[in-house]
Amino acid sequence: MPEKLYKIHQTDARKIDTIITTPLVDVTVTSPPYFDMKDYGHADQIGFGQSYTEYLDDLYDVFSKVFACTKDTGTLWVIIDVFRRDGETIPLPFDFANKIKGIGWRLKEVIIWGKDKTVPWAHKGQMRNSFEYVLLFSKSENYTFHIDRVRDYGALKKWWVKYPERYNPRGKTPEAIWNFDIPVQGSWGKGYIKHFCPLPEEMIAQILKLTTIEGDVVLDPFSGSGAVLSKADNMKRRYIGTELNPEYIRMFKNYLKKTGKQKRHEYEVETNGLLPQNQFETLILKLRALKYARIFYEKLKKDAKLDEIVLIFVELTDRTPKKSHLLIVVRYLILIRDEQKLDEVKAAMKAIVAKAPLSKFGIEPDFAYASNFDTFSAGIKATTLRLYTNKVTHTFKSELKIADIANLGRNDIIISEIAVDLNEKDYE
Repeated sequence: MPEKLYKIHQTDARKIDTIITTPLVDVTVTSPPYFDMKDYGHADQIGFGQSYTEYLDDLYDVFSKVFACTKDTGTLWVIIDVFRRDGETIPLPFDFANKIKGIGWRLKEVIIWGKDKTVPWAHKGQMRNSFEYVLLFSKSENYTFHIDRVRDYGALKKWWVKYPERYNPRGKTPEAIWNFDIPVQGSWGKGYIKHFCPLPEEMIAQILKLTTIEGDVVLDPFSGSGAVLSKADNMKRRYIGTELNPEYIRMFKNYLKKTGKQKRHEYEVETNGLLPQNQFETLILKLRALKYARIFYEKLKKDAKLDEIVLIFVELTDRTPKKSHLLIVVRYLILIRDEQKLDEVKAAMKAIVAKAPLSKFGIEPDFAYASNFDTFSAGIKATTLRLYTNKVTHTFKSELKIADIANLGRNDIIISEIAVDLNEKDYE
């Protein structure tokens, strides 16, 4: 495909099929012109001066052609809002979604974009408009969606430390309410585009992280201020845009020339500086494995009335769980006081781990039992161990050797080669 394709074209969005003739687009991110509310400065524009039916028909035409040039794995993100006409609220986002459903676009998500710096329109019987809809459509069920890439895992909060079982170990899933302030006029640089509603860079970046990788093709048929295209370039994606207003195109090119290198550098620094997600996931799973032992110790003692556990050795394994919804297999070697109560302990443990909270940990426990220190010690291959109490498993109490385990205190219950040392106050 010729490189001259990957640019902004001074072309009507309704003629995009003359520019892109094969399905090569990975994602389209766009905000269609407002219906009959804003004059974008061109005689052939969509929206201004049209009837509502004509407006929807033109959008159908545009997104039919976008559908044709999109890969089967591709997605479409449309930022769109309701409006008022003759005292009535017109549900444009939903009329639009129903309209393009006939093309084949499948509505997958409805996201609320909470925007703070909005145009202060206010009329009788109308609240200030502080949000818009972000609609996600897919071309097929096999669409690209990298949810792990936008999980919040950059900072370990105290809730993750105390309750690791409650959260996805890959990070917190974003909610369907996004809060991104719109750029104020002038924030893109002196003399740049004075566009009616420029999209925030952070929101565009989130969309591109979700649905593209470096080298993918990003399309915006209503390029306007060029926010989508410039962010695509910053993030090492190829871009194609169409825009009727030549002044917008000129200003966009000037902005990209002046800021592109710096923005690309910022993207590279951010990407390279993130805490590796696998490292975060491993930490959460370690916290789960240790806390799991503490919980079943408490449950056996309080619920089953069996104060039989003396020590628990916790060991992560590299085995794959038998059930797909489980995350890890953890070996728990348990030293009990009375061998004659082993069967009773096993039955109680089976019942305890089969229900919440332990059933929610994503752990497949591999239980082994010993009734004396020699047998227990022989089942431990690690040379350096960490000691955890029956109250705290997010920070170890001390390091110890195998020979030390016979002299531990009554509340010193859990030992493991796992080293977790987190101060709760550091993550508030």
